[in-house]
Amino acid sequence: MDIENIPLNPIDIVEEVIHEKNWSFSRADDYELVADIDSKCCQYRLYFTWAENIRAISFTITFDLKYPQSKLIKAYELIGLINEKLWLGHFDITSKNGIPAFRHTILANSDIDFLHKKLENLVDISIYECEKYYPSFQQTLFHDIEPLESLEFTNFEVIGSA
Repeated sequence: MDIENIPLNPIDIVEEVIHEKNWSFSRADDYELVADIDSKCCQYRLYFTWAENIRAISFTITFDLKYPQSKLIKAYELIGLINEKLWLGHFDITSKNGIPAFRHTILANSDIDFLHKKLENLVDISIYECEKYYPSFQQTLFHDIEPLESLEFTNFEVIGSA
């Protein structure tokens, strides 16, 4: 059997990455994986979907926050300010329920080792960005802080703990 002709399912690679991080996950089918993780700030849900027709993996992280209709304008302003700073992916608000989400799509090739490393980096960078901006989402939602003001402390990195 020629191993080169075996079709690659990148969700299997995603499963390896998630398993190595000891995160809980489930697979609805061969083309989807959902993982739940607890972070420093909140609980995130990670969604991975494989689109074979375009050979791409769609990756989404949703937050445990929900913006009511009355606060969506501030949320969109905040997202615009954040997205200007990002090199990878983007934030948006899910249209059906007002939940902030980070999204990115990557094209997959057949180099399994390269794809594994690319997915590891994608997950790590994406969670870093979510952790960095989660407080700003909280402040605009719960404390009526203006979006620009909520970003003032995102460039500081906390070292150590109290």
